[in-house]
Amino acid sequence: MRNQKSRIFKALIAISFLVFLVVTSKTITNRTRTALSDTANLPLGFFNSVSSGFSRIMPFASLREENRILRERINLLNRKIDETKIIYDENTRLKDFINFKKTIPYFTVPAQVIGRDPSNWSNSIIINKGANDGVRQSKAVISNKGLIGRVLEIGRRSSRILLITDPNSKVGVMIQRNRQGGILTGRPDGRCKMIYISLDSDVAAGDKVITAGFGETFPSNMPVGEVVKVDKEPGRLYKYAVVKTAEDLSKLEEVLCVK
Repeated sequence: MRNQKSRIFKALIAISFLVFLVVTSKTITNRTRTALSDTANLPLGFFNSVSSGFSRIMPFASLREENRILRERINLLNRKIDETKIIYDENTRLKDFINFKKTIPYFTVPAQVIGRDPSNWSNSIIINKGANDGVRQSKAVISNKGLIGRVLEIGRRSSRILLITDPNSKVGVMIQRNRQGGILTGRPDGRCKMIYISLDSDVAAGDKVITAGFGETFPSNMPVGEVVKVDKEPGRLYKYAVVKTAEDLSKLEEVLCVK
């Protein structure tokens, strides 16, 4: 196959040379010159088409390579943008966290969430601070949005926090608008339930719930959540309210332990 291509190429060169001689020669008649030119027209036209085709294909091959390089650069830039956004969001969150710590009227120990209790995944967390850092038993734990829970167990360098969504959690609370009191307990669905609400109370969806400040565990007037539903259990002499927590407890990363 390669030899055949070589022979064709050599024939085209020979024909082109003859045409050149015919065209430039003064001794060959015009009729002979015209006949030879017509004979060479087909192979020369084919040769010209092939040459033009190669000249068109070569730039496209170069463009494909250039596009590949540009796509790789775009992908790299997109990854860097994503990484930068993660860092920016983290810095913004930490800045808000630090500013909030400066505004509260009590001393706190900042801590990071490092895990969750596998036996109680949705209702307790593990933090990286303990007795050596000033964390105290049964004290409140908060975020910059509101109450999180209380210290349940303390180690030297870590602690377990019982979240307010745990059914074993009990917090004295009140409705901010009308000062209606009650007890906040956790629910298995990740929300809370405020019980012992008077039947004649006008508690309604949208009301803000805050801590009542009874005892030494939870400071008063701390945001807890918002009422999303009010109902009455059959046979009970009080109403209850379903409360959505102020903080999404499933996404906690930093907390403050009240001292």
